[in-house]
Amino acid sequence: MFEHVPQQVENAFLYFHSAGTSAVELEPFLPQWIDALPHTYLWAGDGVISGSPLMRQGLHYGADAKHYWFTFPMQDASSPESFASHVEAMGAALSCAGAYVNALADQVMARFQLPARKVVLCGFQHGSCIALAAAMLRKVDPFAITILFEPYILESYYLRDEAPLPQTAVVCIENQHIRSRTQNWIHLETDRVFQTYGLVVQQLTVEGGGDALDSTMMAEAVKIMQALEADGL
Repeated sequence: MFEHVPQQVENAFLYFHSAGTSAVELEPFLPQWIDALPHTYLWAGDGVISGSPLMRQGLHYGADAKHYWFTFPMQDASSPESFASHVEAMGAALSCAGAYVNALADQVMARFQLPARKVVLCGFQHGSCIALAAAMLRKVDPFAITILFEPYILESYYLRDEAPLPQTAVVCIENQHIRSRTQNWIHLETDRVFQTYGLVVQQLTVEGGGDALDSTMMAEAVKIMQALEADGL
């Protein structure tokens, strides 16, 4: 878990890692963030469940090498068909995690006297599903912006049946490699599908890249936060 508290807090950035890692995922980028965002509170937590992301796989709470913010309700978490047949259960798992995140965000807002529009949720891969779930639960006093690094559409199928959704700006950030990989696997562009659900989506695709979160993708998120700091409202 990581927390950076500047002397003057005007914004907050809450980060949710992907599966099989922890808040250490954000460590390479922290100097970049702290230098570029002098008035932004930074928080990156470790997943609340360790073990396996599948039910009946020995889930437990503890200091394990693998961390997850939610659990897949099916036994096969590798195919679109599995997710399609477990839409409601997946939505329930993500909604529970999203409620936890909103409680955390409420604590941050109260601590620093921040409005919701000054709190940005962000995640990578499975962590992006958590950030999105939390943002879409917040129909009263919604967040202004939520940032998703390589959001996964399969976990988010349930949102197509949820209406109305908050008008939070959902910024999807990918590199060319990641975007092509998704197109080749399930033959879609995640941001375009999100738009059919009624989400307000902006897609940012950076050049090159590999499977991991990289500095070029992170730089786009920094720009978004810098604009929020400059807003000053």
